[in-house]
Amino acid sequence: MGSPRDSGAGPGTGTGTGSGARVPPGLAGGRAAGYEFRAAADWAEFGAVLDLAYGGYPHSAAHSAVAGAVFEPKRSLVACRGGRVCATLAGYALEMTLPGGPAPVAGIGYVAVAPQHRRRGLMRELVRRALTALHEERAEPVAVLHSTEPGIYGRFGFGPASQVVGVSVPPEARGFAAGPETGGLVSDVGSPVDARAAVAEVYDACLAQRPGLVRRDDAWLRRAFEDRPEERHGAGRLLCMVASGAGGDARGYALYRLRANWERCAPRYALSVREVFARDPAAYAFLWRSLLDTDLAGAVGAAARPVDDPLLALLDDPRSAAPTVRDQLYARAVDLDRALAARTYSAPVEVVMEVRDAMCPWNAGRWRLAGGVDGAVCVRTGAAADLALTARELGAVLLGGGSLVQLGHAGLVTELRPGALRAASAAFRHDPAPFCSVAF
Repeated sequence: MGSPRDSGAGPGTGTGTGSGARVPPGLAGGRAAGYEFRAAADWAEFGAVLDLAYGGYPHSAAHSAVAGAVFEPKRSLVACRGGRVCATLAGYALEMTLPGGPAPVAGIGYVAVAPQHRRRGLMRELVRRALTALHEERAEPVAVLHSTEPGIYGRFGFGPASQVVGVSVPPEARGFAAGPETGGLVSDVGSPVDARAAVAEVYDACLAQRPGLVRRDDAWLRRAFEDRPEERHGAGRLLCMVASGAGGDARGYALYRLRANWERCAPRYALSVREVFARDPAAYAFLWRSLLDTDLAGAVGAAARPVDDPLLALLDDPRSAAPTVRDQLYARAVDLDRALAARTYSAPVEVVMEVRDAMCPWNAGRWRLAGGVDGAVCVRTGAAADLALTARELGAVLLGGGSLVQLGHAGLVTELRPGALRAASAAFRHDPAPFCSVAF
Protein backbone atom coordinates (compact mmCIF):
# COMPACT_ATOMS: atom_id res chain seq x y z
CA MET A 1 0.00 0.00 0.00
CA GLY A 2 1.61 3.25 -1.09
CA SER A 3 1.35 6.18 1.23
CA PRO A 4 0.26 9.68 0.19
CA ARG A 5 2.28 11.02 3.14
CA ASP A 6 5.62 9.54 2.17
CA SER A 7 7.62 11.55 -0.39
CA GLY A 8 9.23 8.32 -1.50
CA ALA A 9 6.00 6.41 -1.74
CA GLY A 10 2.82 6.73 -3.60
CA PRO A 11 -0.14 4.49 -4.17
CA GLY A 12 -1.89 3.02 -7.22
CA THR A 13 -2.03 2.88 -11.00
CA GLY A 14 -4.28 1.49 -13.53
CA THR A 15 -6.83 1.90 -16.23
CA GLY A 16 -10.48 2.01 -15.21
CA THR A 17 -12.39 -1.11 -16.23
CA GLY A 18 -15.84 0.34 -15.74
CA SER A 19 -18.75 -0.60 -13.51
CA GLY A 20 -19.80 -3.36 -15.84
CA ALA A 21 -16.48 -5.23 -15.67
CA ARG A 22 -17.04 -8.96 -15.28
CA VAL A 23 -15.81 -10.87 -12.26
CA PRO A 24 -12.72 -12.79 -13.40
CA PRO A 25 -12.65 -16.61 -13.29
CA GLY A 26 -11.85 -17.96 -9.83
CA LEU A 27 -13.13 -14.94 -7.93
CA ALA A 28 -16.87 -15.56 -8.10
CA GLY A 29 -17.88 -16.93 -4.73
CA GLY A 30 -14.29 -16.66 -3.43
CA ARG A 31 -11.86 -13.92 -2.45
CA ALA A 32 -13.12 -10.49 -3.55
CA ALA A 33 -16.57 -11.98 -4.17
CA GLY A 34 -19.46 -9.67 -3.47
CA TYR A 35 -17.56 -6.52 -4.47
CA GLU A 36 -18.20 -4.25 -7.42
CA PHE A 37 -15.17 -2.93 -9.31
CA ARG A 38 -15.48 0.21 -11.40
CA ALA A 39 -13.68 3.29 -12.60
CA ALA A 40 -13.37 6.09 -10.07
CA ALA A 41 -15.78 9.00 -10.28
CA ASP A 42 -13.45 11.63 -8.81
CA TRP A 43 -10.73 12.19 -6.20
CA ALA A 44 -13.30 12.74 -3.45
CA GLU A 45 -14.23 9.04 -3.62
CA PHE A 46 -10.77 8.14 -2.32
CA GLY A 47 -10.96 10.34 0.78
CA ALA A 48 -12.74 8.11 3.30
CA VAL A 49 -10.70 5.00 2.40
CA LEU A 50 -7.37 6.81 2.57
CA ASP A 51 -8.32 8.40 5.88
CA LEU A 52 -8.97 4.97 7.45
CA ALA A 53 -6.18 3.07 5.70
CA TYR A 54 -3.47 5.56 6.66
CA GLY A 55 -4.31 5.93 10.32
CA GLY A 56 -7.21 8.39 10.49
CA TYR A 57 -5.47 11.43 9.03
CA PRO A 58 -8.01 13.28 6.88
CA HIS A 59 -6.70 15.18 3.89
CA SER A 60 -6.89 18.94 4.04
CA ALA A 61 -8.76 20.88 1.39
CA ALA A 62 -5.43 22.23 0.11
CA HIS A 63 -3.95 18.74 -0.32
CA SER A 64 -7.14 17.46 -1.95
CA ALA A 65 -6.91 20.29 -4.48
CA VAL A 66 -3.30 19.43 -5.35
CA ALA A 67 -3.88 15.67 -5.49
CA GLY A 68 -7.13 16.12 -7.38
CA ALA A 69 -5.41 18.23 -10.04
CA VAL A 70 -3.24 15.28 -11.14
CA PHE A 71 -5.93 12.63 -10.56
CA GLU A 72 -7.15 10.71 -13.62
CA PRO A 73 -10.56 9.14 -12.85
CA LYS A 74 -10.81 7.06 -16.02
CA ARG A 75 -7.48 5.39 -15.24
CA SER A 76 -8.30 4.80 -11.57
CA LEU A 77 -10.28 2.04 -9.89
CA VAL A 78 -12.39 1.52 -6.78
CA ALA A 79 -13.90 -1.55 -5.16
CA CYS A 80 -17.36 -1.06 -3.63
CA ARG A 81 -19.66 -3.01 -1.37
CA GLY A 82 -23.15 -1.95 -0.43
CA GLY A 83 -22.66 1.23 -2.41
CA ARG A 84 -19.61 2.31 -0.37
CA VAL A 85 -16.06 2.61 -1.69
CA CYS A 86 -13.80 0.30 0.32
CA ALA A 87 -10.60 0.04 -1.78
CA THR A 88 -8.82 2.36 -4.21
CA LEU A 89 -6.15 2.44 -6.91
CA ALA A 90 -5.11 5.61 -8.76
CA GLY A 91 -3.65 5.47 -12.25
CA TYR A 92 -1.51 8.06 -14.02
CA ALA A 93 -0.29 8.48 -17.59
CA LEU A 94 3.35 9.46 -17.15
CA GLU A 95 6.34 10.14 -19.37
CA MET A 96 9.44 8.68 -17.73
CA THR A 97 13.04 8.58 -18.83
CA LEU A 98 14.10 5.00 -19.56
CA PRO A 99 17.58 3.92 -20.65
CA GLY A 100 17.70 5.50 -24.10
CA GLY A 101 15.15 8.27 -23.62
CA PRO A 102 11.61 9.23 -22.58
CA ALA A 103 8.78 6.71 -22.88
CA PRO A 104 5.17 6.42 -21.70
CA VAL A 105 4.71 4.50 -18.45
CA ALA A 106 1.71 3.84 -16.22
CA GLY A 107 2.07 5.18 -12.70
CA ILE A 108 0.20 3.47 -9.86
CA GLY A 109 -0.59 5.18 -6.58
CA TYR A 110 -2.91 5.33 -3.57
CA VAL A 111 -3.53 1.58 -3.47
CA ALA A 112 -5.46 1.35 -0.22
CA VAL A 113 -8.01 -0.92 1.45
CA ALA A 114 -10.25 0.12 4.34
CA PRO A 115 -9.32 -1.87 7.49
CA GLN A 116 -12.59 -3.80 7.69
CA HIS A 117 -12.12 -5.11 4.13
CA ARG A 118 -8.52 -6.32 4.37
CA ARG A 119 -7.40 -9.87 3.55
CA ARG A 120 -10.13 -10.37 0.97
CA GLY A 121 -8.05 -10.11 -2.20
CA LEU A 122 -9.09 -6.57 -3.05
CA MET A 123 -5.58 -5.20 -3.58
CA ARG A 124 -4.60 -8.10 -5.80
CA GLU A 125 -7.78 -7.75 -7.84
CA LEU A 126 -7.37 -3.99 -8.29
CA VAL A 127 -3.77 -4.42 -9.48
CA ARG A 128 -4.73 -7.35 -11.73
CA ARG A 129 -7.53 -5.36 -13.34
CA ALA A 130 -5.30 -2.32 -13.86
CA LEU A 131 -2.56 -4.37 -15.53
CA THR A 132 -5.04 -6.34 -17.63
CA ALA A 133 -6.68 -3.16 -18.88
CA LEU A 134 -3.29 -1.72 -19.87
CA HIS A 135 -2.54 -4.92 -21.78
CA GLU A 136 -5.91 -5.15 -23.51
CA GLU A 137 -5.83 -1.50 -24.54
CA ARG A 138 -2.20 -1.71 -25.72
CA ALA A 139 -1.49 1.24 -23.43
CA GLU A 140 1.77 1.85 -21.55
CA PRO A 141 4.04 -1.26 -21.64
CA VAL A 142 5.66 -0.50 -18.26
CA ALA A 143 4.01 0.09 -14.86
CA VAL A 144 5.77 1.79 -11.94
CA LEU A 145 4.90 2.57 -8.35
CA HIS A 146 6.30 3.62 -4.98
CA SER A 147 5.63 1.29 -2.08
CA THR A 148 5.25 2.16 1.59
CA GLU A 149 5.98 -1.46 2.52
CA PRO A 150 8.59 -3.18 0.32
CA GLY A 151 7.23 -6.71 0.68
CA ILE A 152 3.85 -6.04 -0.94
CA TYR A 153 4.28 -5.76 -4.68
CA GLY A 154 6.79 -8.51 -5.48
CA ARG A 155 3.93 -11.00 -5.54
CA PHE A 156 2.36 -8.90 -8.29
CA GLY A 157 5.50 -9.00 -10.45
CA PHE A 158 6.96 -5.62 -9.47
CA GLY A 159 10.69 -5.58 -8.82
CA PRO A 160 12.77 -2.97 -6.91
CA ALA A 161 13.97 -0.96 -9.91
CA SER A 162 15.82 1.86 -8.15
CA GLN A 163 17.46 2.63 -4.84
CA VAL A 164 18.01 5.87 -2.97
CA VAL A 165 20.45 6.91 -0.28
CA GLY A 166 19.61 8.97 2.78
CA VAL A 167 22.33 11.23 4.18
CA SER A 168 22.80 13.49 7.20
CA VAL A 169 25.91 15.64 6.97
CA PRO A 170 27.07 16.95 10.38
CA PRO A 171 28.83 20.32 10.65
CA GLU A 172 32.26 18.70 11.07
CA ALA A 173 31.93 16.75 7.79
CA ARG A 174 31.02 19.57 5.40
CA GLY A 175 34.37 19.82 3.68
CA PHE A 176 34.73 18.91 0.01
CA ALA A 177 37.70 16.83 -1.11
CA ALA A 178 37.81 18.69 -4.41
CA GLY A 179 35.24 19.69 -6.97
CA PRO A 180 34.66 21.90 -9.98
CA GLU A 181 35.33 25.63 -9.98
CA THR A 182 32.11 27.41 -9.00
CA GLY A 183 33.22 31.03 -9.45
CA GLY A 184 30.71 33.29 -11.15
CA LEU A 185 27.68 31.52 -9.69
CA VAL A 186 25.32 33.33 -7.34
CA SER A 187 22.32 32.13 -5.32
CA ASP A 188 18.94 33.57 -4.54
CA VAL A 189 16.58 32.16 -1.88
CA GLY A 190 12.84 32.63 -1.80
CA SER A 191 9.50 30.95 -2.41
CA PRO A 192 9.36 27.97 -4.81
CA VAL A 193 6.28 29.51 -6.39
CA ASP A 194 8.20 32.68 -7.19
CA ALA A 195 10.99 30.56 -8.71
CA ARG A 196 8.57 28.40 -10.68
CA ALA A 197 9.94 29.26 -14.13
CA ALA A 198 13.56 28.64 -13.13
CA VAL A 199 12.69 25.34 -11.42
CA ALA A 200 10.73 24.09 -14.44
CA GLU A 201 13.50 25.10 -16.83
CA VAL A 202 16.27 23.37 -14.87
CA TYR A 203 14.24 20.25 -14.15
CA ASP A 204 13.28 19.82 -17.82
CA ALA A 205 16.94 20.22 -18.78
CA CYS A 206 17.86 17.40 -16.36
CA LEU A 207 15.23 14.89 -17.48
CA ALA A 208 17.57 13.02 -19.78
CA GLN A 209 20.24 12.58 -17.10
CA ARG A 210 18.75 9.55 -15.34
CA PRO A 211 16.21 6.79 -15.93
CA GLY A 212 13.24 7.14 -13.60
CA LEU A 213 12.80 10.90 -13.90
CA VAL A 214 9.22 11.90 -14.74
CA ARG A 215 8.18 14.87 -16.87
CA ARG A 216 6.17 17.40 -14.82
CA ASP A 217 3.43 19.63 -16.19
CA ASP A 218 1.98 22.52 -14.17
CA ALA A 219 -0.19 20.25 -12.02
CA TRP A 220 2.72 17.92 -11.15
CA LEU A 221 4.92 20.94 -10.43
CA ARG A 222 2.34 22.17 -7.93
CA ARG A 223 2.56 18.72 -6.35
CA ALA A 224 6.34 19.11 -6.08
CA PHE A 225 5.86 22.46 -4.31
CA GLU A 226 3.21 21.16 -1.90
CA ASP A 227 3.93 22.50 1.57
CA ARG A 228 1.28 21.33 4.03
CA PRO A 229 1.78 22.90 7.48
CA GLU A 230 0.70 19.64 9.15
CA GLU A 231 3.56 17.84 7.40
CA ARG A 232 6.31 20.26 8.46
CA HIS A 233 6.78 18.68 11.90
CA GLY A 234 7.87 21.97 13.42
CA ALA A 235 9.95 23.11 10.44
CA GLY A 236 9.55 26.35 8.54
CA ARG A 237 8.04 26.79 5.10
CA LEU A 238 9.55 25.26 1.98
CA LEU A 239 12.34 27.39 0.50
CA CYS A 240 13.93 27.41 -2.94
CA MET A 241 17.57 28.25 -3.66
CA VAL A 242 18.31 29.04 -7.30
CA ALA A 243 21.88 29.06 -8.62
CA SER A 244 22.43 31.43 -11.55
CA GLY A 245 25.31 32.25 -13.84
CA ALA A 246 26.78 35.64 -14.59
CA GLY A 247 24.18 36.22 -17.28
CA GLY A 248 21.30 35.48 -14.92
CA ASP A 249 20.54 32.08 -16.42
CA ALA A 250 19.26 29.47 -13.95
CA ARG A 251 21.82 26.67 -13.63
CA GLY A 252 20.32 24.73 -10.72
CA TYR A 253 17.95 24.78 -7.76
CA ALA A 254 17.34 23.19 -4.37
CA LEU A 255 14.09 22.80 -2.41
CA TYR A 256 14.62 22.62 1.34
CA ARG A 257 13.35 23.65 4.76
CA LEU A 258 14.81 24.42 8.21
CA ARG A 259 13.59 23.25 11.62
CA ALA A 260 14.65 25.35 14.58
CA ASN A 261 16.91 23.60 17.10
CA TRP A 262 19.31 24.86 19.78
CA GLU A 263 22.06 22.95 21.57
CA ARG A 264 23.93 24.50 24.52
CA CYS A 265 22.59 27.94 23.62
CA ALA A 266 23.87 27.62 20.05
CA PRO A 267 21.72 27.28 16.90
CA ARG A 268 21.83 23.84 15.30
CA TYR A 269 18.92 24.02 12.92
CA ALA A 270 18.10 20.84 11.00
CA LEU A 271 18.14 21.50 7.26
CA SER A 272 16.14 19.00 5.21
CA VAL A 273 16.65 18.83 1.44
CA ARG A 274 13.73 17.77 -0.76
CA GLU A 275 15.22 18.23 -4.26
CA VAL A 276 18.45 19.29 -5.91
CA PHE A 277 18.82 19.49 -9.67
CA ALA A 278 21.51 21.24 -11.72
CA ARG A 279 22.44 21.54 -15.36
CA ASP A 280 26.16 20.92 -14.76
CA PRO A 281 28.63 19.70 -12.09
CA ALA A 282 29.69 23.22 -11.11
CA ALA A 283 26.13 24.31 -10.30
CA TYR A 284 25.50 21.05 -8.43
CA ALA A 285 28.58 21.49 -6.25
CA PHE A 286 27.74 25.15 -5.70
CA LEU A 287 24.24 24.33 -4.46
CA TRP A 288 25.46 21.71 -2.01
CA ARG A 289 28.23 23.98 -0.73
CA SER A 290 25.63 26.70 -0.18
CA LEU A 291 23.23 24.35 1.60
CA LEU A 292 25.98 23.04 3.88
CA ASP A 293 27.05 26.62 4.63
CA THR A 294 23.53 27.85 5.49
CA ASP A 295 23.42 30.15 8.51
CA LEU A 296 22.19 28.51 11.74
CA ALA A 297 22.28 25.03 10.19
CA GLY A 298 23.54 22.02 12.09
CA ALA A 299 23.04 18.71 10.29
CA VAL A 300 22.05 18.90 6.63
CA GLY A 301 20.01 15.88 5.60
CA ALA A 302 18.25 14.41 2.60
CA ALA A 303 15.98 11.38 2.88
CA ALA A 304 16.19 10.31 -0.75
CA ARG A 305 19.08 11.03 -3.10
CA PRO A 306 20.27 8.94 -6.06
CA VAL A 307 22.25 5.95 -4.86
CA ASP A 308 25.23 7.25 -6.84
CA ASP A 309 24.71 10.91 -5.92
CA PRO A 310 27.79 13.05 -6.78
CA LEU A 311 27.55 14.52 -3.28
CA LEU A 312 29.03 11.30 -1.89
CA ALA A 313 32.06 11.80 -4.13
CA LEU A 314 32.39 15.49 -3.26
CA LEU A 315 32.39 15.07 0.52
CA ASP A 316 35.80 14.68 2.07
CA ASP A 317 34.24 12.54 4.80
CA PRO A 318 31.23 10.69 3.31
CA ARG A 319 31.29 8.16 6.15
CA SER A 320 30.15 10.81 8.63
CA ALA A 321 27.15 11.54 6.43
CA ALA A 322 25.90 8.06 7.46
CA PRO A 323 24.57 7.11 4.01
CA THR A 324 21.71 4.64 4.24
CA VAL A 325 20.45 2.80 1.15
CA ARG A 326 16.86 1.73 0.66
CA ASP A 327 14.52 0.68 -2.14
CA GLN A 328 12.62 3.35 -4.06
CA LEU A 329 10.76 2.82 -7.35
CA TYR A 330 9.20 -0.52 -8.29
CA ALA A 331 8.60 -1.51 -11.91
CA ARG A 332 7.14 -4.32 -13.95
CA ALA A 333 6.63 -5.15 -17.60
CA VAL A 334 2.95 -4.97 -18.58
CA ASP A 335 3.69 -6.31 -22.06
CA LEU A 336 7.13 -7.87 -21.92
CA ASP A 337 8.01 -7.53 -25.60
CA ARG A 338 7.05 -3.86 -25.81
CA ALA A 339 8.63 -3.05 -22.45
CA LEU A 340 12.03 -4.48 -23.40
CA ALA A 341 11.88 -2.81 -26.81
CA ALA A 342 11.07 0.58 -25.22
CA ARG A 343 14.62 0.97 -23.86
CA THR A 344 18.18 0.70 -25.10
CA TYR A 345 21.01 -1.42 -23.72
CA SER A 346 24.52 -0.53 -22.57
CA ALA A 347 26.13 -3.36 -24.54
CA PRO A 348 25.09 -5.69 -27.36
CA VAL A 349 22.70 -8.32 -26.04
CA GLU A 350 21.17 -11.45 -27.53
CA VAL A 351 19.53 -13.68 -24.97
CA VAL A 352 16.57 -16.06 -24.69
CA MET A 353 14.70 -15.72 -21.40
CA GLU A 354 12.22 -18.15 -19.89
CA VAL A 355 9.82 -15.90 -17.95
CA ARG A 356 7.24 -16.87 -15.32
CA ASP A 357 4.47 -14.34 -14.72
CA ALA A 358 1.41 -15.40 -12.72
CA MET A 359 -0.21 -11.93 -12.60
CA CYS A 360 0.15 -11.26 -16.36
CA PRO A 361 0.11 -14.74 -17.95
CA TRP A 362 0.43 -13.31 -21.45
CA ASN A 363 4.07 -12.59 -20.58
CA ALA A 364 4.89 -16.17 -19.63
CA GLY A 365 7.10 -18.22 -21.96
CA ARG A 366 10.34 -17.82 -23.87
CA TRP A 367 11.40 -14.51 -25.34
CA ARG A 368 14.37 -13.63 -27.51
CA LEU A 369 15.81 -10.17 -26.82
CA ALA A 370 18.32 -8.72 -29.28
CA GLY A 371 19.58 -5.16 -29.15
CA GLY A 372 22.15 -2.62 -28.05
CA VAL A 373 22.72 1.11 -27.71
CA ASP A 374 20.48 1.94 -30.68
CA GLY A 375 17.41 -0.07 -29.66
CA ALA A 376 16.12 -3.60 -29.37
CA VAL A 377 13.51 -6.11 -30.49
CA CYS A 378 11.89 -8.78 -28.34
CA VAL A 379 9.87 -11.67 -29.82
CA ARG A 380 8.55 -15.04 -28.72
CA THR A 381 10.72 -18.00 -29.57
CA GLY A 382 10.89 -21.75 -29.26
CA ALA A 383 14.67 -21.74 -28.87
CA ALA A 384 16.38 -23.07 -25.76
CA ALA A 385 16.45 -20.58 -22.90
CA ASP A 386 19.68 -18.92 -21.71
CA LEU A 387 18.18 -17.51 -18.49
CA ALA A 388 15.14 -18.34 -16.36
CA LEU A 389 13.52 -15.71 -14.15
CA THR A 390 10.20 -14.26 -13.00
CA ALA A 391 8.48 -10.98 -13.82
CA ARG A 392 9.72 -9.58 -10.49
CA GLU A 393 13.40 -10.05 -11.39
CA LEU A 394 12.80 -8.61 -14.85
CA GLY A 395 11.14 -5.56 -13.27
CA ALA A 396 14.16 -5.07 -11.02
CA VAL A 397 16.45 -4.53 -14.05
CA LEU A 398 13.94 -2.79 -16.31
CA LEU A 399 15.21 0.75 -15.57
CA GLY A 400 18.88 -0.23 -15.52
CA GLY A 401 19.33 -0.17 -11.76
CA GLY A 402 19.30 -3.82 -10.77
CA SER A 403 21.95 -6.45 -11.40
CA LEU A 404 21.12 -9.79 -13.01
CA VAL A 405 24.42 -11.12 -11.67
CA GLN A 406 23.41 -10.20 -8.12
CA LEU A 407 20.00 -11.80 -8.63
CA GLY A 408 21.69 -14.88 -10.06
CA HIS A 409 24.00 -15.19 -7.07
CA ALA A 410 20.89 -14.93 -4.87
CA GLY A 411 19.37 -17.88 -6.72
CA LEU A 412 16.58 -15.76 -8.21
CA VAL A 413 17.80 -15.95 -11.81
CA THR A 414 18.97 -19.25 -13.27
CA GLU A 415 21.74 -19.29 -15.86
CA LEU A 416 21.06 -22.04 -18.41
CA ARG A 417 23.85 -21.14 -20.84
CA PRO A 418 27.32 -20.40 -19.43
CA GLY A 419 28.21 -16.73 -19.81
CA ALA A 420 24.66 -15.57 -20.52
CA LEU A 421 24.08 -14.09 -17.06
CA ARG A 422 27.07 -11.76 -16.99
CA ALA A 423 26.56 -10.62 -20.60
CA ALA A 424 22.87 -9.86 -20.08
CA SER A 425 23.57 -8.10 -16.78
CA ALA A 426 26.09 -5.76 -18.41
CA ALA A 427 23.60 -4.91 -21.15
CA PHE A 428 20.69 -4.17 -18.79
CA ARG A 429 22.68 -1.97 -16.37
CA HIS A 430 22.64 1.80 -16.85
CA ASP A 431 25.03 4.46 -15.59
CA PRO A 432 23.99 6.70 -13.88
CA ALA A 433 21.55 4.77 -11.74
CA PRO A 434 17.79 5.37 -12.00
CA PHE A 435 16.10 7.80 -9.62
CA CYS A 436 12.55 9.16 -9.35
CA SER A 437 11.87 12.50 -7.69
CA VAL A 438 8.09 12.46 -8.26
CA ALA A 439 5.69 11.02 -5.68
CA PHE A 440 2.56 9.53 -7.23
